[in-house]
Amino acid sequence: MKKIYALAFSGLILVGEAQASCGAAFCSSSNDWLSLTQGVIPGWRIWGQMEYLNLNQIRQGTKKISASEISSDHVEIKTINRNFLLGLEYGFDQGWSVGLVLPYSNREHSHIHDDLGAPTLEGWQFDDVGDARIKLRYQPAQQHGSVVSWSVNGGLKLPTGKTNIRNADGEEAERSVQPGSGTTDLLLGGGIAYAPLELPGNLFANLTAQLPLNEKDGFQPGWRSSLQAGWLYPVSGQLDFLLQANLLHVGRDRGVNAEPDESGRTEVAVVPGLAYAWSRNMTLHAQIELPVYQKVNGIQLTHDYAVLAGLSLAFN
Repeated sequence: MKKIYALAFSGLILVGEAQASCGAAFCSSSNDWLSLTQGVIPGWRIWGQMEYLNLNQIRQGTKKISASEISSDHVEIKTINRNFLLGLEYGFDQGWSVGLVLPYSNREHSHIHDDLGAPTLEGWQFDDVGDARIKLRYQPAQQHGSVVSWSVNGGLKLPTGKTNIRNADGEEAERSVQPGSGTTDLLLGGGIAYAPLELPGNLFANLTAQLPLNEKDGFQPGWRSSLQAGWLYPVSGQLDFLLQANLLHVGRDRGVNAEPDESGRTEVAVVPGLAYAWSRNMTLHAQIELPVYQKVNGIQLTHDYAVLAGLSLAFN
């Protein structure tokens, strides 16, 4: 495999955490494929990532609409997500590693509620820990330096985030806005990287799935799957350019406290980005996610763009 300065995220970045019509979300971009070209490196790694995602578009199906076009007594206004991810990974040897991701969100959500004929603006603002994730990754050691490399991973999303956040008026936020889903989810993934001699850089593809295993207080988030594919192009000895395409599909939420008619979506996004190897053990990265197709069930909040930036450090 051609040499690149890959980020050590090892399949642990949160993928597609948007939920229901309110739009509590993490970016749908995944960096799982970055570990494919580097392989498992024994020792500790730590990484951090910041994300900004402003969901302020009201969409019905594939069409943008305005609040005045909605006849419902409940109209979503916006959800601003400022997310912070902290990841830890430990490589047991050159084939196996285990990792943990701890998310933290600064979230603002507002909507208009009018069930009694008097429109009322309601809002929430909170900073809290979300649902942690733990994953085990395997990549055959003999693939290191090969033209073709593959990796598989699996794990669990744990119900560590709160599900009962209230605003100053004592109103509890909708379940889709809460920091946690309250469920334990099965996480599965795998990918492949290919570096033909006639092409600079690496081609890659990665598939992930998230399957809730239970429900909490009458709410179960929809299952989700995502496919990422693209090209990592070496600009210089330390700088790489990334062009990635993402396909995300989220199923409908279920349960008496869910909104099945206004949850679930399909999204296609283009994600250009840069990765810079500051040193042998530290890499910086930045990406922008640009949706080119969004289709939602019912009426939901969507976004024009999302940005993320972060770094990884290796201790080995």
